[in-house]
Amino acid sequence: MGSGTFVSARLPHGPLRSGGHVAPAGAIAARMARRAERFAAVAHSLRVPQRPVPFRINMPAVDSFPVARWRKLMKALLADSSIGSGYLLGETEPAGYRPLREAIARYLIIRRGVSCTPEQVVIVAGAQQGLDLAARLLLDPGDRVWCEDPGFPGAVAALRAAGARIGAVPVDRDGMEVETGIRFYDDARLAVVCPSSQFPLGRTLSLARRLALIEWARKRDAWIIEDDYDSEFRYRGRPVRSLQGLDGGHRVVYVGTFSKVLFPGLRLAYVVVPKPFVELFVNARIVAGRQSPTFEQAVVERFMSEGHLGRHVARMRRLYDRRRSMLATILGEVATPWLRLEPAETGLQMLAWLPEDWDDGEISMLGQQVGLEITPLSRLAVEKRLPPALLLGFGNFPAAEMRSGAEKLATVLRAYARKSTSS
Repeated sequence: MGSGTFVSARLPHGPLRSGGHVAPAGAIAARMARRAERFAAVAHSLRVPQRPVPFRINMPAVDSFPVARWRKLMKALLADSSIGSGYLLGETEPAGYRPLREAIARYLIIRRGVSCTPEQVVIVAGAQQGLDLAARLLLDPGDRVWCEDPGFPGAVAALRAAGARIGAVPVDRDGMEVETGIRFYDDARLAVVCPSSQFPLGRTLSLARRLALIEWARKRDAWIIEDDYDSEFRYRGRPVRSLQGLDGGHRVVYVGTFSKVLFPGLRLAYVVVPKPFVELFVNARIVAGRQSPTFEQAVVERFMSEGHLGRHVARMRRLYDRRRSMLATILGEVATPWLRLEPAETGLQMLAWLPEDWDDGEISMLGQQVGLEITPLSRLAVEKRLPPALLLGFGNFPAAEMRSGAEKLATVLRAYARKSTSS
């Protein structure tokens, strides 16, 4: 037996050796490509803590996911002799499991008015990978891109990592100001938009602007990426047809995901690619990661084909409608003097506007100290300075947790109001 572990009071000069030469850290860093710095600069905006707390945005109700049904489908698939567990545990086509691509195409045609065939659907490991692949395939370094301002940090990160020059286009009540994009960035090669439910403002791109955007892309020989991340959750009015369907699938690359309608840990999404360019996207998918897990794709296909997805989405839409109303009611009771709520017609979060002279970033940090995750609107700005507001998620929080979070938020706002008055 040894007598313990001790730390020497003296350390050797230079790097430690282990049978061979170990290069100094500086020498290793010097061999990194310049694009590594771009990844480091943008990736921090995509990191989130693992455990969701009030009021994390874009978080679905994983507490209400039908786990028992999912488990039953998994067992049935493994026992299905017509498929064989060996195939399910092996590899599939790089574009994705064919039955799943067929199910997605049917779903998109019926529910979203997308114009596509199964051959145009490419399965990817989350919407972020889809955005990244599209950016790298559609752009050369230095190309100009339209981005909504404020907008989704993941899209901006993918574009910057691809070496794009960002053209920040403001958003108003009718969505992206297409006329402003044409006036200031008419040389752009690509526009990235969330036309059905703009993130983070929740606005819908008007028909006139949709047509203007498509016409601009045709004239400029440019592309459009339609990020359709949560259009299923619309609480007022009829569903809005996809931009891709309006275009006919010629200039629009459509990105959809299962992270909101199922659960984020699944990491499955899809890209609908114009027919002439499907092979190029599949080749890029092979290089980026070859394929997504076959078994998980097969479970999702069964979940869709047996009608569970449609019923689950309808059930979740009702649940989220109740939770958004609940959050508005609770905040109205405890935080009325400081917050002006904007009714959320789509999505899993709502905007709460603050007094004009307040700092939403500071309030976010104060909320973090009491166990809240509050997203300040200023953090989602690309270039434009925005009025102070908080983005509050309601998707994954039942009544008791929501009330507790709202009371903590009210305490933070009360303290900030006193500080603002006294200073």
